[in-house]
Amino acid sequence: MSILQIGAGGVGWVVAHKAAQNNDILGDITIASRTLAKCEKIIESVRRKGNLKNSQKKLEAREVNADDIDALVALIHEVQPDLVINVGPPWVNIHVMEACYRAKVSYLDTSVAVDLCSEGQQVPEAYDWQWEYRDKFKDAGITGILGAGFDPGVVSIFAAYAVKHLFDEIDSIDVMDVNAGDHGKKFATNFDPETNMLEIQGDSFYWDDNEWKQVGCHTRMHEFDFPVVGKHKVYSMAHDEVRSMKEFIPAKRIEFWMGFGDRYLNYFNVMRDIGLLSPDPLTLPDGREVQPLHVLKALLPDPTSLAPGYTGKTCIGTWVQGQKDGKARSVFLYNIADHEVAYHDVEHQAISYTTGVPAITAAIQFFRKQWAEPGVFNMEQLDPDPFLETMPSIGLNWDMQELEVGQPDIQILK
Repeated sequence: MSILQIGAGGVGWVVAHKAAQNNDILGDITIASRTLAKCEKIIESVRRKGNLKNSQKKLEAREVNADDIDALVALIHEVQPDLVINVGPPWVNIHVMEACYRAKVSYLDTSVAVDLCSEGQQVPEAYDWQWEYRDKFKDAGITGILGAGFDPGVVSIFAAYAVKHLFDEIDSIDVMDVNAGDHGKKFATNFDPETNMLEIQGDSFYWDDNEWKQVGCHTRMHEFDFPVVGKHKVYSMAHDEVRSMKEFIPAKRIEFWMGFGDRYLNYFNVMRDIGLLSPDPLTLPDGREVQPLHVLKALLPDPTSLAPGYTGKTCIGTWVQGQKDGKARSVFLYNIADHEVAYHDVEHQAISYTTGVPAITAAIQFFRKQWAEPGVFNMEQLDPDPFLETMPSIGLNWDMQELEVGQPDIQILK
C-alpha cells in the first residue's frame, strides 16, 4: 500500500504527519511539491516528532510542478500509489484529477477546483468541472473523493449523519465556522494568503426557497453562541459545500457562515479598497508587471510560522433544523480544536489540523474499502458512520448539542 501526496503547505504538513501516524494502513508515503525543500522540511518534522508509526515504511520527497499533467503522470507511474491525496491549491485540482485518470489511480482532495469569486466559478457552478469526471472515473474503475477537509468535508458528513439518523425533514442547514484563537499578529491568514483572500472577497451565494441568492461579502451577519468559545459574529460567505449540499441534501435553505473580528475586517476592507487583494496584473512605472495579491502574499507571515505561538480554539459545525417524528428539532453537530494541542501533535496550528485530519480519515475509509466505489463522490454521498467512528482516533472529536428551534436573527449590512 502507498499514497502520493501533492502539496506541502500547511494542510500538507498535517496530512503528512497524520499519514505517517497511520502508515500501518496507508503504507509508503511520497510527498511532492514544486519546492522540494518544503517536502523535506515536513519529513524532518515527522521524524523529529517520532510520528512515523512503522519505521520500515518509506517516507520520501519528490519535486513536481502540479500544473504539468505529463509530469504528474510520470510521477504517479514512478511511485505507483494506491491513492493520490491532493492538498495543493484549488486551481491544480483538475490537473491532478486528469493525471489520476490517465494513470488509473484513485484521487482525494480537500477543496473545490475554483476560486468561488470569478465569473463561471461561483457557488452555483462550483464542482461542475470536477463532476465531469464522474463517468471517466467510474469507467476507469477508480475512486474520486472530493472536499474531504473540514469545511467542506466533516460539515457535510454531519449533514449526511443528520439526514440518516436525526431528521425526517430538513428546513435549514447553516455551516458555522469560527477561529477563536490568537496568533499574536495584527493581520495574518491561517492558510495560503492567495487562496484565503480570493475566497473571502467574493459575493456570498446561498440556497433559499428553491433558488440561489447572491449578496455582497460580509453584508449578512448574525451572532451565534458557539459551544466552548462563546458568542461570535459570523458572516455569510460563498463556500464549496453549499453547492454540494444543495445537490445531495434535501434542505430548504443552506448557508455558510464564518466568524471575523472587527479588526480583521478593517484590515481586509482597506486592502480590498486600495486594490491589494486583486489577482489581476498591473504594470509598475518601471515596466515590471506584478499581481497585487502576490505582493501581499509575500508580505504576510507564512501560515506555518504562526503555529508555535498560537493559542485558543476553533469551533466548526453544522446547524441543522427540521422535523423528527412530527416535532421541530434544532441540532448543532461540531468539533472543538485546540491550537496548542495541534502544535504538540504535528507542529502546526488548528486551522490546518482540522483540514488534514479529515483528509486522512477519508483516506483510511478508502483503504478499508468502505469508501472505494468507482466514480467521483462528494462527502454528502458517502456513509457518515464509519468516518465519524474513525475521526476521533485520528485526532478530532465531535459532539452534538440540541438548540432552541428558530432561524438566526440576520442583520443586513452595507
